Amino acid sequence: MKKGMFIGIMMATMLHLPLCSRAEATYTTMDFSLPGMKWRPIPLWFWNNTTVEGNQLETQLEHMVTTDYYGGCAILPFGEGFRPGYLSPEYFTLYGRAIEKARSLGAFMSVYDEYGFPSGSMGAINGSGVTTFKNNHPEATVKRLDKSEFTVTGETAISRKLTVKGQVMSLVAWNRTTNEIINLREHLNEANQLTWTAPEGRWQVMLFQCVTDGDPNVDYLSSEAVSLFIQDTHGAYYKHFPDAFGQTVISTFFDEPTMYRAQGRMWTGDFNAKFEAQYGFSPETLYPALWYDIGPTTAAARNMLFAMRSELYARGFMGTISTWADEHNILATGHQDQEEIPNPTSVAGDLMKVGKYLSMPGIDKIGGGRPTENFYKVVSSSANNWDKAYVMSETYGAMGNIPMETLYQVAIEQYTKGINHLIPHAVWYNDANVTFLPELSWRNALYNKNLPRFNRFLSRLNYLLARPGQHVADVAMLYPIQTQYAGHHLDGAKGYYEGGVDVPGTDYPEVSRLLTDELGVDFTYLHPEVIDDRCRVAEGRLLMENEVNSERFSTLILPGVKTISTTNMKKIEQAWAAGVDIIFTTQKPSESADPEGNDEVQAIMARMQEGAEGAGRVIFVEKPTAETLREALSQGGKTPDIAFQGGKHPFNYIHKIIEGHSVYYFGNIDASSAENTILIDTPMEAASLMNPHTGECQAANLTTTADGRQQLTLSLRPNQSMFLVDDALIEQNGGQPEQEEVRMSYTIEARVLIEKLSGSICFAASDERNYYMWQFNVSQPATPKLRPHRWAGGGASVLDEVNLLGDVRIQRNRAFDVRLEIEKEQYVKTYINNILVDERSGDFTYGKFGFRQAHDDTYSSEETARFDDVRVTRSDGRVLFYNDFSSQNPFTAGTVMGGWLRVQGNMSRDILAWVKELPDGIANITVPLRPAPQPRMWNLAGMQLTTAPHAMVYIQNGRKMLKH
Repeated sequence: MKKGMFIGIMMATMLHLPLCSRAEATYTTMDFSLPGMKWRPIPLWFWNNTTVEGNQLETQLEHMVTTDYYGGCAILPFGEGFRPGYLSPEYFTLYGRAIEKARSLGAFMSVYDEYGFPSGSMGAINGSGVTTFKNNHPEATVKRLDKSEFTVTGETAISRKLTVKGQVMSLVAWNRTTNEIINLREHLNEANQLTWTAPEGRWQVMLFQCVTDGDPNVDYLSSEAVSLFIQDTHGAYYKHFPDAFGQTVISTFFDEPTMYRAQGRMWTGDFNAKFEAQYGFSPETLYPALWYDIGPTTAAARNMLFAMRSELYARGFMGTISTWADEHNILATGHQDQEEIPNPTSVAGDLMKVGKYLSMPGIDKIGGGRPTENFYKVVSSSANNWDKAYVMSETYGAMGNIPMETLYQVAIEQYTKGINHLIPHAVWYNDANVTFLPELSWRNALYNKNLPRFNRFLSRLNYLLARPGQHVADVAMLYPIQTQYAGHHLDGAKGYYEGGVDVPGTDYPEVSRLLTDELGVDFTYLHPEVIDDRCRVAEGRLLMENEVNSERFSTLILPGVKTISTTNMKKIEQAWAAGVDIIFTTQKPSESADPEGNDEVQAIMARMQEGAEGAGRVIFVEKPTAETLREALSQGGKTPDIAFQGGKHPFNYIHKIIEGHSVYYFGNIDASSAENTILIDTPMEAASLMNPHTGECQAANLTTTADGRQQLTLSLRPNQSMFLVDDALIEQNGGQPEQEEVRMSYTIEARVLIEKLSGSICFAASDERNYYMWQFNVSQPATPKLRPHRWAGGGASVLDEVNLLGDVRIQRNRAFDVRLEIEKEQYVKTYINNILVDERSGDFTYGKFGFRQAHDDTYSSEETARFDDVRVTRSDGRVLFYNDFSSQNPFTAGTVMGGWLRVQGNMSRDILAWVKELPDGIANITVPLRPAPQPRMWNLAGMQLTTAPHAMVYIQNGRKMLKH
């Protein structure tokens, strides 16, 4: 079979994509509204720290598919308490039952290639603790490059026995004054005796040797070693279940390999031979550059050495696994550890290159405050550069019991930035012993009600975006890996886990964030190798040409680029001369990644800065911000593919051409609603708005502007998203949007006066352990805050910290009005004194409401607050509850005094004051009239945009007093 056809069929298999013609109606509104099994997300399923039992296994897998709406599983054995033994006959008996159960359900499986993680040791880390792979193949484990050195002064004859513990990679003498480097290998005999007479000057004699590190993982840089790992793991699964591969088993998944092991000095024994085959000469005299500045050739030396190591890593581990997967009718995916390190040289090597050899490049979004979202575009651009259809993210691990709205927010951001296959982390077999929250299954009260809806949402995203097609962007950005290589050295001050060295001028993660999140500009990173091999200049554009994903760029950004290859610089000059705008940020190119190329790089820069007729603009943005980048992008007057007008902030988006027709996906990942007029440069006769949250489809109201573009007005709340799809792609054959249960819209209002620390309103309680709590906090008077909480199972998580400044600054002993407007029990707007301060989605099902006051050990004080004029109103105006505390207390705690309900916390326990009888949602009671609220806009500068009468309430002798 031809390789291209073979890979195409396997890609279809991996995401279960049907290989059919347009006439067979692959794309229909019916299938979008309720996507089939092949589009569902496949989560990691931890078999964790317990004995797995066959019947329970089948029961859980059935719930995952039929209750949670998952599409199968990737089984991850985990922890020392896991039984039966990894890869034992009993293990494969259970695994076979999982395969058969998945097959019977029409579901799919992915082979996770490790016991614990990272991949490569067969259980040594986060598994059994046994170094199985190391025991089987001690010669095939991680290697490390060590350096030893001593000084020799001028015209000295030396005869010295060197301590050699591994394979000698280089033995040189470096003159630190002249930077001359002499290869001394011929002066070292078999007994490791160095005999040499040093020339005049001060010389550093340096021995570099490759030694076995002791790390139990496979030598990631060696294809031969990785083949042994595959033989022992992947091969064992195939031996037991050959008929399942390409049918029920559709992929393999690796987890968190990295080069920061071996103290960031990972090496391999045949490095020099591979280098010489690539470059035509031995690297031995370059080795000092791995640690030291060796003069004008440092940047070129480091680029050759580190690029070679990155290639060996990507080809050795990812490429070898991917080749095996191709041969066994499945796809290979997985992700690198520490993807969010800006200088990847000693971690991933080259994060874009990691994806080059994979059928599905991947990334990991986990907890711990890691800004992985600033690197989604690196991985999705890797797929774009090397013509891969699919991009994976393992998502939500160790993020804690995050609210449902965060699940949506993260997913929307990922899919607008090019991810199209989200693997949820995770479902846990033993849900009583979860190591990394959240536990995403039917058993978790925090998620079980809404998880099926969320997984259908992911399925709809996959249905339209997990397809081969063209990514459309006007802007390209050079991936500045050559600058990172040039600025890197081993044993950097930051430590190997954090990448070792912060390379000066590095700004590409921030430029990426500014473009996508603040300016609404999508882009594609271009790898230096791809600029050379797959890009040409034509029709006033820089064209990236692939069999499927070809892109056309009118603007190229060089972010923080100091070092660049001469061939890249020549191609960029050609693009500029043809009319492509070139934007440099933070610093400009001044040195070459190639030997002897500095003068040419500098000459090209000089010509471009002088300008030429018909050429593009050359702009230097010394300090990239949203404002400076917006100005730089707008100067040329080029018409963008997508532009946003009129909203508080633009949407994130992606535009793909699938089978010749446009698919746009817009998402609001900001904290506030926005309405944007979207200007579209690619015309469509007619289009549909397709809602991935509900499955609903409706005609889009497209109009035409004076300059011939189309425009659409679209409103999105936080964590909402929408497809705009060319009708020529989708067969309009109906489809049933999700049948939503009737949901109530209601408002909760109260007057609040904080005596100590904070006051909290609780609502949407299903019981006294599960509810939302809005805490109004003045414990730090200079920075009062609204702190929304979600209580689940008796434990609280803080959803946000909203600063209350300007008009909405709240203070102790000064009353303020609170209004919570809940729409369809799914969305809440929070007003203070009629000023909107917060809006968010959630599960605000009408339920008990009340107040909670606790204590703060930091201040050794109880929280104390007073509440008045508590009112609950339906959207149709019916008042369900009202009390002004003129007499009785309808709540379970607190004291009525002076016309207020005073609730004081306790140093030993929380005080919860719940309404004693929950109004049924239908009643209508009569209450005193009060003036209708006059909404005001919250101006962060503290200026009042619209005035409204507001009375100040204060306490005097225990009674409420009003001051107008």
